Amino acid sequence: MTQSPDLQDWVGRKTTAQDTLSPQPAKFMQATLDREQTLSQGDALPPLWHWLYFLEARPASELGRDAHPKRGGFLPPVTLPRRMWAGGRFEFHAPLLLGEPATKTSTIKSVVEKSGRTGRLCFVTVQHQVHRGDGLA
Repeated sequence: MTQSPDLQDWVGRKTTAQDTLSPQPAKFMQATLDREQTLSQGDALPPLWHWLYFLEARPASELGRDAHPKRGGFLPPVTLPRRMWAGGRFEFHAPLLLGEPATKTSTIKSVVEKSGRTGRLCFVTVQHQVHRGDGLA
């Protein structure tokens, strides 16, 4: 399947979000996992719990029928009906510390259209980097 030139224009697009890593969401996760709520200011955030932060509030009118932000904002306007997360890789360089500010930069690295057994597919590879005050986390 030939790649749409207009979708290739999205490669290199970036978005940045900032957040202060409040202990409260981490305490909610501890409670959800039936753990004692021990995390507080200055403690290291457990790996992968960064997903509790950098959340974006969008009006309902800016959401697609799948409740994710409409296509054509940061992500390319792929016209296929469903989205899914196909996988990921993680590298941890330094812990994120509760109570400190952090910045997440997301970059579209590639957009590849394919044809599979069930029809058309489009794979959008996004790299997320989270930085704290002294560098990449």
